[in-house]
Amino acid sequence: MPNVRISSSATISYSGTERDYEVRMRLETVFLAGCTALALAACKDALADVSDEQLIALVGDGGEPAQITRRTRECAELLGGINEVVYQDLPEEMLGLVKTDCRQMFQGWLNDPERNSMELALEDFDRADLAQRIVVLDDTQEARQAEQRAGERAVEIEAMKVELAEVSAESHELKASLQERRDILVPACMELQALRDELREANRMHDLFVRGLPNICTGEPLRREVEQIEGLEANIDSFELPAPGEAQFRVVPRLPSINLEEIDAGIVQVEEVTADYQAALAEN
Repeated sequence: MPNVRISSSATISYSGTERDYEVRMRLETVFLAGCTALALAACKDALADVSDEQLIALVGDGGEPAQITRRTRECAELLGGINEVVYQDLPEEMLGLVKTDCRQMFQGWLNDPERNSMELALEDFDRADLAQRIVVLDDTQEARQAEQRAGERAVEIEAMKVELAEVSAESHELKASLQERRDILVPACMELQALRDELREANRMHDLFVRGLPNICTGEPLRREVEQIEGLEANIDSFELPAPGEAQFRVVPRLPSINLEEIDAGIVQVEEVTADYQAALAEN
C-alpha cells in the first residue's frame, strides 16, 4: 500500500505506482473541496455576524448619519448579480469598466480599518446575499427619510396654518386702525381745503399758499393703504394650505408696510395747518 500523507500546508505527499498517483489526486480533490466548503461556510457566518450599523459604516457616504448612495446600491447590485434591469443595456466593454470602477470604490473602503471593522473582502461584494442586504438597508433608509420628511412637512403646514391665522387677525386690526384714522382725515382735509378756498378769496397773496396742503390730504386720504389691506384680505381668503405630500413651496401672504405712526404725524400736521388757516382768516 502506498504511503499517503496530508500535511498542514494542504499538500499531499506520496510514493508508489501510477495507481497511487490516482489515489493521491482524488484525495487532494476531496481535501480542497472540503476546504472550499469550510471557507464558504465561514464566510456566510462572518456576514451574518456583520451588523447593519457596521455595513452602513462601510458602504455609507461617511456623513452623520451615513447614507447609502444610489451609486453604491447600483454597484452592489451589479457585482452581486441582482436587479439586472439596472445594467442590462450596457455593452460588455462598458459593463466591465463599470465593474472595475465599483470594485475600486469598494476596495478603497475595505482598506480603511475604521470603515471595515468586520474585515470583509472584495470578493464578498460578488455575493448576491450581501447585495440584497445593501439594497434592503437602502430601502429602509429611504423609508425612514420619507417618514421624517412627511413629519417635517406636517409641522411646516401646521406652522403655516398658525401664521395664516395671525396675519388674518393682524390685517383686520390694521384695517380697523386705518379706518379710524381715515374717519378723522377725510373730513379734516375737506375742512382744510374749504379754509384754503376761503382764504384765497380773502387774500390771494397770503404766505400760506406758498406752503401748500399736507401730502396726506392729496387725493383721497389713505385710500391706497386701504386698498392694500383689501388686497391682503383677498389673498388670505384664496390661500390654500399645501397637502402633506405636496412638494410645491407656498408663502403665507404678508402684511403691507403701513406706518401708523407716520399717519398719526400727518393728522397732527393737518390740524396744525388748519389752525394756521383759521388764524389767517381771522386776521383778514
